[in-house]
Amino acid sequence: MDSGVTLIGIFIVVLCAIPFVIPYINRKKIEKQFLLSLKELAKQNDCSINQYEIFGNFAIGIDESKNFVFFTLNEEEGLNKQCVNLSMIKTCIINKTYRLTAKKEKITDKLSLYFSFKEKSNPDIALDFYNSNVNYQLNGEIQIIEKWNQVINNALGTKI
Repeated sequence: MDSGVTLIGIFIVVLCAIPFVIPYINRKKIEKQFLLSLKELAKQNDCSINQYEIFGNFAIGIDESKNFVFFTLNEEEGLNKQCVNLSMIKTCIINKTYRLTAKKEKITDKLSLYFSFKEKSNPDIALDFYNSNVNYQLNGEIQIIEKWNQVINNALGTKI
């Protein structure tokens, strides 16, 4: 009789744990794919990732010795990969785009790291950290973009 109660107790605990375990396993699998994608992009440019961050639908990393930034964004069309050679960059700033609601409230529409090249002939690059068309609510993207703006500007040798 005691073994039956124990088995039922174990079954209930396992059943209650499943909703927490499955999303955790899926999140770790996605993070592993992002990291592999960053490392592959770095390897293609003869670099390695020294520091990285995986958050939501994007991952960003930097090779501090060779001054490269790598970014992957998971979009509906697939994985968008970008590589930025910081030796060619003049400035890196945070670009915030807003929109007004019907009640005249200012809502963040887009957050991007915006890179301007030293040579004006090269088009500027924007790495999108947040887009209101994809994510309905900000969830820490402001802190992450500020952190990476600081990291990149330190690599550029500029003060923000």
